[in-house]
Amino acid sequence: MLKDSAAWRICGILWDSDQYSERIEMGKMNRHELDPYPIPKEKNPLFINEPWIIDKSLLEYPIHPEPEDEEDNVRVYVPVDLNRKAILRRIDRIISQFGEANEENESEYAVEVNQILNQVEIYDQVWYARHTPENRKHSAEAVILVKELLEKLENIPDGCAECFPFEIIEELKEESL
Repeated sequence: MLKDSAAWRICGILWDSDQYSERIEMGKMNRHELDPYPIPKEKNPLFINEPWIIDKSLLEYPIHPEPEDEEDNVRVYVPVDLNRKAILRRIDRIISQFGEANEENESEYAVEVNQILNQVEIYDQVWYARHTPENRKHSAEAVILVKELLEKLENIPDGCAECFPFEIIEELKEESL
């Protein structure tokens, strides 16, 4: 069946298009939009098999890009748009969530910001490959983005944190500027 029809089959489950298009709360679980055709026709997606970029719990284990070897495991690929506006929006959310950097939150704060930096690295690699700038290690787009990120990180209120965000700021300046 096609996705445009009134109902179609995903993983053996018949989905009604009216239920599919709405996010219906079922107890504490939400019905999520499952796209059986994840490859958009108008653009080429980039698949990166690094699930720890969005699942921080995987950072506690040795990194392996293979699906977990559990009988009930379902590997899901979640699209993430990597553009200047989206990345800045994400860093703003993190800064809003944590507020000042202090000894109590600096570890988790750093993990969250490092996830954003992983996204910036991917963004940079794609733009670099698209334009291959001469005599530069990074794309012009990423350099502009990193400057904006640095400004945001430098404005995080200091609540006596020992390392964060200072080490990240220095690393970004040394690597990207």
